Amino acid sequence: MGGSSLYAVAGARLWLDPGRIGLVARVGRDYPFDPARLLKDAGLEHVALHSFAGEHLIEWLIYEPDGSRRSLPRNSNLLDIAAEGTLSREGYQEMLLAIAPCAEEVPGTWLPAAALHLCPQVGRRQHETLAALQGKVRWISVDPSPYYSRDASTIQLAEELCGATAFLPSANEISSLLETGDPGAVVLGLHRAGFAEVALKRGDQPILLASGGAVRSVPIVAAQVIDPTGAGDSFCGAYAACRLIGHEPIEAARRAAATAALVVGCSGVEQALSLKTPRL
Repeated sequence: MGGSSLYAVAGARLWLDPGRIGLVARVGRDYPFDPARLLKDAGLEHVALHSFAGEHLIEWLIYEPDGSRRSLPRNSNLLDIAAEGTLSREGYQEMLLAIAPCAEEVPGTWLPAAALHLCPQVGRRQHETLAALQGKVRWISVDPSPYYSRDASTIQLAEELCGATAFLPSANEISSLLETGDPGAVVLGLHRAGFAEVALKRGDQPILLASGGAVRSVPIVAAQVIDPTGAGDSFCGAYAACRLIGHEPIEAARRAAATAALVVGCSGVEQALSLKTPRL
């Protein structure tokens, strides 16, 4: 569930029957395509889309050559406010929070559930969802939002995301931790702080996976990059799906890396949702 859920589904459906996948999202008035139709064509039978009157497309995502990413205001309202110099961090996050679904929007008939992936959401929405669904979902992975995770300590992240089984950040999302520590030590520290599984996505560098008290390196898969959008989201969806069907964390990460390599070779989420399962 969350704002990047289309790409997460694109990753998950390569390994899991799409009839077993449910998606929860909020959809604003300016969506450039019909997401319900797109998801139906992708084989999803369980879709909970909640409409709201505001603009959905809020940010431009800027990808740098080194794999880092930053965001800029996109819609006309935000641009006007920014030009006047009155756009605050809090006000910006309030607009992002408007597109973030909450636990109450998960259909009751879907619960209890075997697994859940939480896509990035700002504020305390992920914390609130984890608390609300405690005991109702057996395994939960979280892809954090840099708006709260970038400057957080290991202990703060463990407390904020209490109840998560797997923590799946990119390097950008825990940049302050990586500035002061060896990546392997950072990942192991997060694992010891309470996350049973930690997979650190690092662009063109190997994924670092911590589970069972140890850290292992998972090679990325070479790919021709057409559009980097959704690489991390599809990795997370694939990882969650592979863990659900019984793969160990190391194998789930390997398959998720192969998934991300396929997705960056697509142009847009429509193509990503039509991909076929890769041969490994």
